[in-house]
Amino acid sequence: MSPPPGAAPSSNRHPELALVAERFRAARAQPPETFIHWPGVIAEPSFFGVAALQRHLANPLLPPNWLALVFRGQHIPLEQALAYKIVQTKQLVFMDKRVLDGYLAQGASVVLEGLDILDPAINAFMAELDAGFPIAFANCVAFFSQRGNEAYRGHFDSDDVLVIHLSGEKRWRLYARQHSRRVNTNDLTPEQMGQQIGELTMRPGDVLYVRIGVPHICETLTDHSLHLSFDLCDRTPTVEYQLQMALERYARATSAPYTPAPEVAGAFAELLQSPAFKGELAQRSEALRAELRAFRERIAAAGRVSALSRYAQRRDP
Repeated sequence: MSPPPGAAPSSNRHPELALVAERFRAARAQPPETFIHWPGVIAEPSFFGVAALQRHLANPLLPPNWLALVFRGQHIPLEQALAYKIVQTKQLVFMDKRVLDGYLAQGASVVLEGLDILDPAINAFMAELDAGFPIAFANCVAFFSQRGNEAYRGHFDSDDVLVIHLSGEKRWRLYARQHSRRVNTNDLTPEQMGQQIGELTMRPGDVLYVRIGVPHICETLTDHSLHLSFDLCDRTPTVEYQLQMALERYARATSAPYTPAPEVAGAFAELLQSPAFKGELAQRSEALRAELRAFRERIAAAGRVSALSRYAQRRDP
């Protein structure tokens, strides 16, 4: 099966992720109302795991804003762990990982952002996810939790989410889908969660597709759990962006002075529905779509340094 338009080259795709992409494309053809659980899509996940997560966390140059460390329900600030070394008047900043390591040793959970930047195969997979939506730019997060310490309480996401479980076991409780909104989405009370519609246990190789607005709460059942969460972020121009576009047009053709307020509002509403405005919005949307595809390709190239290969491959006599 060939990758969709805008996807990264197939040579970068990991075979395990190709299996997930195929399931996802089929689901997007007829999206579920709430969620779909596919057990055992990947027999033995090897493209990412606890060892890979530990390597990334051990990188001293990883900045604190890539991480969220949670212990007993409290977020632990990692800015306190920043240090630097002076070399020829330059500050070389790094993070002392003893704070992170100490809390993890006590059972903390950690969330690592930006895996598409760190892993080319994951970035290639995300290009396929992006292509399944009108205008999207996915984000990949690694969730590592230990029993009794979850990174999040009851909540729902503001975009569709695809989950690949990699290690340990985690129970998901899912609730009836709620209307889309930007406020009151986190730390939901049992009453705010609504009616439970499903409960499942995620095991290594399982995949879960959860629609926007479906509240859920998770519980680690084993000593630890690791999964990747792909936030399928909608990048369609927001209402704020569209209003700003309309205001720019309105500034060039305002209502006459002293026009009654309802008539001013009516003129502005007509502008929003005008063919000229809709045409400009369509052009900007297509430009944004192309920009996001180009940025995904830029991420693929940004972590590649090959100029030294001709030296690295030499064998000294």
